[in-house]
Amino acid sequence: MTGHPGTPAEPTPPDMPASLAARPHDERRGLPIPPVNMHPSPDGHIGPRVDFTTINTVTSTELAAARRCSLCGDPMGYWVAFLGTPRTAELLRFTDPPGHPDCMRAALTLCPHIAIARHRRVRADRPGAGVIPPGSHGDKPAGWTLGITRHYRMVPAAGFTVYLPAPFRTAHTYLYGPDGRLSGPAGAP
Repeated sequence: MTGHPGTPAEPTPPDMPASLAARPHDERRGLPIPPVNMHPSPDGHIGPRVDFTTINTVTSTELAAARRCSLCGDPMGYWVAFLGTPRTAELLRFTDPPGHPDCMRAALTLCPHIAIARHRRVRADRPGAGVIPPGSHGDKPAGWTLGITRHYRMVPAAGFTVYLPAPFRTAHTYLYGPDGRLSGPAGAP
């Protein structure tokens, strides 16, 4: 699951925020590359290495501290969004950084790991597989919750940051349908 930044391979979906569409795109998948998925090249080559399975914790912490979106890198306005499992939303503890509400909504359909129930991440023993944060089990949830709030705190942990949002103003849960695709929010027509 590694790649190199390039130009869009496909037309931009109409619901993709302009700031996300302006990001470099993965040549193979045509997906915008969030700044948190760009990593220093391990072999010393010039340019970043793209790994969609791993969050660059240095970059994500810097962006969150500067109140910038983890998906597009632009400054966040009044509202910020967190995307995680229903349990992380219940506990208000996230290991993934915040972003613009529109960018996070776009991630629900753009990210194959989120959008498709049967999509699995690369096995941990393969190169470029990423590292699951301590305490995480790596199992796929039955759905995802998008919570929107105004404020959040950051707490350093062993090798990553824990993001603690204020109580959500709104929260919507998205569940996998019989076809294995994410739909929702739950309760919506």
